[in-house]
Amino acid sequence: MNRSWNRRQFVLAGGAAATAAVTAKSWINPTSVKAATFTRMDVGNLTAASSQITSYAKAITAMKALPSTDPRSWSYQAAIHGTTAPCPCLTSWNTCEHGTEFFWSWHRMYLYYFEKIVRRMSGDYGWALPYWNWQLASESQLPSMFRDKTSPLYTVNRDANMNSGSGSLPPGDVNCSFALGDLAFTSAVEDIQNPHGNVHEDVGGWMANIQTSAQDPIFYFHHSNVDRLWDIWLAQGGGRSDPTGDATWKGKTYTFFDENGTAVTMNDCDVLRAAQQLNYTYQNEPAQVNEYCVIRIKIPPWLLQEVIVFDWPLPGPGPVEVNSDRLSVPVELGDKIKDIQAVAASKTDKLIVVLDSVQVDTQPGVTYQVYLGLPEGDEPTTKSPYYLGTFSMFGMGIKDQGPHGSMPATFRFPAGPAVTALLKENRKPSLTIVPSGILIDGKPSKPKAKAPLHIGAIRFSKRTEARAPISKVQPKP
Repeated sequence: MNRSWNRRQFVLAGGAAATAAVTAKSWINPTSVKAATFTRMDVGNLTAASSQITSYAKAITAMKALPSTDPRSWSYQAAIHGTTAPCPCLTSWNTCEHGTEFFWSWHRMYLYYFEKIVRRMSGDYGWALPYWNWQLASESQLPSMFRDKTSPLYTVNRDANMNSGSGSLPPGDVNCSFALGDLAFTSAVEDIQNPHGNVHEDVGGWMANIQTSAQDPIFYFHHSNVDRLWDIWLAQGGGRSDPTGDATWKGKTYTFFDENGTAVTMNDCDVLRAAQQLNYTYQNEPAQVNEYCVIRIKIPPWLLQEVIVFDWPLPGPGPVEVNSDRLSVPVELGDKIKDIQAVAASKTDKLIVVLDSVQVDTQPGVTYQVYLGLPEGDEPTTKSPYYLGTFSMFGMGIKDQGPHGSMPATFRFPAGPAVTALLKENRKPSLTIVPSGILIDGKPSKPKAKAPLHIGAIRFSKRTEARAPISKVQPKP
């Protein structure tokens, strides 16, 4: 029996269909469960024998047997996210969104139709896409069923240590606190892409390349978790809201394919309420926030936003190049030191270090830890008061990964605590960047970067909460 079914699904499906689910889930008529709410389970609570896993493996095998021109085939679905195949491209290929405000919503649409295809191809019409909760220390390894060489969930195209189980994700790579602490949608959707990219890089192989990542079966479990984090971000309240009054955000339309291989279109207004519109929730998530696309009327309220008020380019050297070893760049605060100190001490404003116009020629095969003021002789550790965060090159900034990947990347890190610690010590700071890798047998690895990293500009930014007047909004039907 599929454990992700709940009592509501049993009632909605009807006694006969639900009984069929117990004895032979493939007998269920998909129309009988259309109104059911499916539960996406934490893969950490599943085993290789769980129906969510066996049905997924069955669907992968069936999808790989389809012609590559069938939109439901494994290769076609992967190509929607990205492909190395030469163009002219087929419909919807290479349409993924990275580095934009459409990142969360595009991937939600993508997973929604992928999930429908898996149901059809597996014959398990109660199937829901599990999520890999990689923030948990207990789930820092690649899930065990993906490491089984006899399973369709396995691929050799990963980091060998992740495949063997000796490799695990470092805590700094999967820290989402900066993104989840953001109040404005534009900041949160931008910042969540950092830990998301780190997981891609750490798994390695296909996952480390935007053009091949969706060929790896773990891709979809990974992005299911990223989608869950959108719900979690909203559920914190405090003024958090999707940009439902933004005509550009809600007006962009994408094409996908349903379980019959029929082209369908969706926009952001169609995916605001996962349970109500798309019929799924996540195991152990807080109550989902229901948001609606809106129409404008004349009464003006206020909308909570987060905006950059000041940018301070750091004086000193021009573009910076990081090779295979640790690099420290002197930071001259100049006549802005008092302003920077005030922002660092503020309870409402955020001091951000920005790395801009970041590019590599090819995938460097490492993540990068960033420190502000790390003493020259100190061993870099994410527990240091000078640690800002970790980033990786995925999705953008990689010149040989197609038009998507070749766009320069930007990375932002909270710098207030590090600056406060520095100023107390009354010493000149430096920005330190250290190539890093996964944990192997629980210990940090020290891989060498395969390509130099180019950083076009480094600066401080002041990010503040602001209330901007807009027309009052009312939900669309």
